[in-house]
Amino acid sequence: MSARVVAVTNLKGGAGKSTLAMLLAGALAETGSRVLVADADPQNTAVRWAANGGGFPARVEDLSAEEGRLHKALRKRLDAYDYVVIDTPPQASAPVIDSALRLARLALVPVIPSPPDLWASLRTRAAIEQARGRNPGLAARVVVNQLQLNTLLAQEVLALLPQFGIPLMAAQLKSRTAYRQAAAQGTTVRALGARAAIASLEIEALAREVRDLLG
Repeated sequence: MSARVVAVTNLKGGAGKSTLAMLLAGALAETGSRVLVADADPQNTAVRWAANGGGFPARVEDLSAEEGRLHKALRKRLDAYDYVVIDTPPQASAPVIDSALRLARLALVPVIPSPPDLWASLRTRAAIEQARGRNPGLAARVVVNQLQLNTLLAQEVLALLPQFGIPLMAAQLKSRTAYRQAAAQGTTVRALGARAAIASLEIEALAREVRDLLG
């Protein structure tokens, strides 16, 4: 069966795209799925993450040079994987964004619950809507990232998110040290053991929801 493609995208930098892509890919791979992370961001955060420890369970490839040809490069790999997770760059007019969304079945948009992040992310919604002209089956979901529930501001922004125009994922990622530790050690949250148990449950919930959305 051809791989199901997930594009993690937000045209605003600092939204946590690479973290979300790697956490999701790791969780999917730990269930036995064959997973490829296509690092399309020239910063190569995903590649560096995987190289830190050498035991990351998903394959990570630097495809940042493909730019607008990304969808063509990935089509050649689809039969070898169950899932392909694309980590895209934060560039509003990058051809790679259009290329990734042309191939994806699901676009995940990580959003930090703050007004500037929400405003900046509106460009991403427009890019997804435009991509549906070529890829009408493209689904999209907002993933709340770096959430701090005990702040009034976060609660106010969460109340606004349903007006964003893209449905919210039920799974949310809190602001947790475990996610940074996983990157530093080049591994998954689950591999950190008991100290990251709550974080691991969050990521497993996210992966489960993504699997359900993709069928």
